[in-house]
Amino acid sequence: MKKITVDLRSLHSSEFSGVESYTIHVLEQLLANDMDNRYTLFYNGFAQKEFSHFHFVNAEYKQTRIPNRLLNLAIKFFKWPKLEQLAGDSDVLFMPNWNNLSTSSLTKVVLTVHDLSPQLVPEYYTLKARVWHWFINVPKLFKRADKLIAVSEFTKMSLVKELGVSPEKITVAPLGVDHENYRPNLNIDRLREVRNSYSLPGDFVLFIGTIEPRKNLKRLVEAFEQISEPIHLVIAGKLGWKYSSLLEQIENSPKRRFIKLIGYVSEADKPYLIKLARVFAWPSLYEGFGLPVLEAMAVGTPVLTSNVTSLPEVAGNAALLVNPYNIEDIAKGIESLHNDNSIREHYIAKGVERSKEFTWEKTAEIVRTILS
Repeated sequence: MKKITVDLRSLHSSEFSGVESYTIHVLEQLLANDMDNRYTLFYNGFAQKEFSHFHFVNAEYKQTRIPNRLLNLAIKFFKWPKLEQLAGDSDVLFMPNWNNLSTSSLTKVVLTVHDLSPQLVPEYYTLKARVWHWFINVPKLFKRADKLIAVSEFTKMSLVKELGVSPEKITVAPLGVDHENYRPNLNIDRLREVRNSYSLPGDFVLFIGTIEPRKNLKRLVEAFEQISEPIHLVIAGKLGWKYSSLLEQIENSPKRRFIKLIGYVSEADKPYLIKLARVFAWPSLYEGFGLPVLEAMAVGTPVLTSNVTSLPEVAGNAALLVNPYNIEDIAKGIESLHNDNSIREHYIAKGVERSKEFTWEKTAEIVRTILS
């Protein structure tokens, strides 16, 4: 039996992103199915935090209440406190995302790498974000880790080619879909409730994700402006960074009244919102995986996505792939999925089947094998 500490510091936000979703789903599966090991769930934050998802007999929860800025500075410049002093001794430390770290050399470290955008495309980030990435020294963290988990083959190859990490150190564990909530047959009353809650138009193309440059929303809006049909574009997601020029672009768009920003959407509402869309458009410039593509497939909404980075690997032949730098390509793709019923039905059927290949049970089993 091994003692495994899980670093939950990435769960500080109440608004879920891909990292939070990964952490919660993988850990739920681990705790429910791995009775051979003992888990300590470590979190630091001044406010008391409860994780009701993780109440299992093989897990204990430890929270310290050190101001995060103070803790980060102490770890960065004094290599203190060691994680073992905060969470107790363990055989393995599992980090579902990178963070500041000081730990005993005796503790094995397993780190999940979701993408390398801060290292490979830093121009997509604010100065503040770039300083944080420098502060935690991600390349050094990769060297300290005994094992790395990459969420896609693309991310693994980026680690090898761009950062010189040994391929033997990396295991690929693709993300999963929550098929209990993302499925084709969703409750009609809840669909109506979500439509009314967000005042959604009848016929719309949907993007969902953090509003940031690498999501390529400026080109998506330009492509939408080329479409002659009276459809709407709904953009859902929290404001991230470098978004002011996008908001100005939308405000000055000739199709302004057909573009609707609805802000952050809860995890409970998300599958229903995606199901209501006529087309799910995700022409991102850089992804380490691209889970929303699979979630849209799982509910039966046809998907348009990019032919770059991890997205062809994730989508397979079940999405309409476009050049994300070509506005006309994006516009024609949206029109095809919107207007041509044979193309729509083809990608809907392919998408539902493709999504079934990805489960959190599979992801967690790969992680459990590495931790053990």
